[in-house]
Amino acid sequence: MANHHIPVEFNKDDDEFKCHPSQSGSTATPTLFENQNNSKVFCVQFFEDQLHQDDDEFDELNQQLNQVLLNDSFKPSLIQAFTADMSSYLSHEKLTKNSRKMQLEYQNANLREKEFVFNTYIKNDIENFSLDKYKHYVLEKIIEVGPPSHRNLILDRIYNQINKLIKDLYACKVMQKGLEIMMCYPQDSTEQLNNYLSFIHQDNIQMKKIYVDKIANQIIQKSLEILEGQNLLKLLQILSKNILNNNKDKFELSTDQYGCLIVNKIIDIYPKQFDVQTKSICNNIIVRTIENCSCLTRRQYANYIIQQILEKGQDVHKRLLMDQYLIKDFISMSMDKYGSNVAEKAIIYAGPQWRLKLWEEEVSISESSFKKLINDQYANYPIQRLFEYLEQQQRNEYLALLNKLHENNQLNNHGQIVLKYAQTNYSVKRFTQKIVQAELLKQNKNLDNNNKQLKNQKQNCNQQIPTYQMLQQQQQQQLYQQSIQQMYLQQQQQQQQYKQFDQQQYQAAVMQQMLFFQQQQQHLLAQMPQLYNQDVNCIPYPIMSQEQQMMMFRWIQQQQQLCNSNIKFQNGQQK
Repeated sequence: MANHHIPVEFNKDDDEFKCHPSQSGSTATPTLFENQNNSKVFCVQFFEDQLHQDDDEFDELNQQLNQVLLNDSFKPSLIQAFTADMSSYLSHEKLTKNSRKMQLEYQNANLREKEFVFNTYIKNDIENFSLDKYKHYVLEKIIEVGPPSHRNLILDRIYNQINKLIKDLYACKVMQKGLEIMMCYPQDSTEQLNNYLSFIHQDNIQMKKIYVDKIANQIIQKSLEILEGQNLLKLLQILSKNILNNNKDKFELSTDQYGCLIVNKIIDIYPKQFDVQTKSICNNIIVRTIENCSCLTRRQYANYIIQQILEKGQDVHKRLLMDQYLIKDFISMSMDKYGSNVAEKAIIYAGPQWRLKLWEEEVSISESSFKKLINDQYANYPIQRLFEYLEQQQRNEYLALLNKLHENNQLNNHGQIVLKYAQTNYSVKRFTQKIVQAELLKQNKNLDNNNKQLKNQKQNCNQQIPTYQMLQQQQQQQLYQQSIQQMYLQQQQQQQQYKQFDQQQYQAAVMQQMLFFQQQQQHLLAQMPQLYNQDVNCIPYPIMSQEQQMMMFRWIQQQQQLCNSNIKFQNGQQK
């Protein structure tokens, strides 16, 4: 007999790895699967390697997805702004527009986009960004609204090359913005702020070059404006050595083209100081400039410091400068090329008393001094300004002196210009005064007319009030009389009607009314069965509703009226 076919169990552990080429009669080369002891270990290791390979591929895909921001067509607006063309061949309008778009998109972007843009486009190119005319605004925006880590990295890179960048116009603006933000948030940029303060508080030749540099002195001015407390005090102490003070290097800021701007900034910040030491240092610098004003007013750049005191200085410093120095030196100062500007500003910002004193004690004290001022090529400008601000009496004296010199042919070309200016200004001022006076008279007349109208209206109202009351009383009396007459007529008509009725008609009418009221009473009592057997004189009214009580009262009143009319009718018949 043939053996029956026995099926093979493929899921059996012993035979799990027996289906391989070497045992199936194949000519293929033997594999590691022939080793039955190592087959399962190899299989596990193989699958683990495959899983690790899948993880690596997944990480690579994630990295590629992160790079999609640069490669696919759906780029965020921030990326599009930073990939815009900023080449130098573009027009100024196009470059400005691109720069503003970059700033706006950065301000509105989320933190992840800011990180990507900073790491991709800015981190390795901070120096070039700070030196660019349009891109340096992007760095300022990052310092202002970006993460503190980005701000600190930018400030560190700039500080590493501060000697080069501080003299560049655009990089200096980035440094000023950084200083503002560091002073607002010192806890976020402590190291950067300390580095900057250590640089600014140096007292050496390099810093003196920065004081007088066209661009670099702007950071000193910003420091004076922003710093506070001991940091400001230390900077003022260093600057005070170089302002109208004897020093070994003979270095002076007040007479320098750009150093004088630092002195002007000290004059500006003086009223804002509350610390006693800083205020005293600022005051000493200002007083020293006032004491040396005779020299400073005649210098090309230092005269702006005296003008700054006249325009923005405190009243104490103004009075000291004008009363003790400028009024005595007015004539010689006015005849100087640069001093004439100071003299003109003194006339503008001084009060009327100082101008009157100047006119009486310096200008009009002698005809020779007046003639000298008018005919001078520089002094004729402040003397014209003086005529403009004088009172009418002094203006008349001024014109009289001018006409006298003109009649004697003592006016040169500058004097003739002053004469024409004074005549035109005088006539214009008189004309304007007439117009102003006419307008004031019109306003006064209008006010008087308005006051008169108001008074008349008040009087009319006072007169109308009693007449109105009288009319009201008369109307009330007429209405009262008409009502009395109507009542009297109604009574007469009723009496006539009663007289016309005979006794039978009256009785019939009374019977009809009695029947009607009886029906109403029955209807009412049907609604209230509890009141049927009670006495009429002691009706419990609180038990009845309001409408039922009103119906009962009306019925009783009508019965009384009928009885009264019956009695009157019977009395009339008897008469």
